[in-house]
Amino acid sequence: MATGIILLGHGSRIPEANEHLKVLADQVREILGGVRVEPCYMMRTHPNLAEGIATLVKEGRRKIVVVPMFFSNGLHVQRDIPEQLAAARERYPDVEFIYGANLGADRRIAEVIVERIQEVAPGGFSV
Repeated sequence: MATGIILLGHGSRIPEANEHLKVLADQVREILGGVRVEPCYMMRTHPNLAEGIATLVKEGRRKIVVVPMFFSNGLHVQRDIPEQLAAARERYPDVEFIYGANLGADRRIAEVIVERIQEVAPGGFSV
């Protein structure tokens, strides 16, 4: 069964702000050995979730994994995305949709944050 992955970000009216998700999609694709990864956005830009799903289905993907690129378990994660996936399940009954967990508070993300802090404050910290 051909699989597609959607990385679902918030979206911005500022085009260059949306580029990070495209870079992440490329990186995930590379790590996973070429699996189809589509960056999509909740609002303000395209493709949105419905458009991304339609693209993957048109390509013959019959398993679609949606991973929300959100730290918190807010309104999009708890309500908006599940509602859109329910509509997609009705529209494409022969497609398996898997809803992944949001990024959340993960130690690996904390480690990247610490790296960013150390980049701008390399001398250390006083407690």
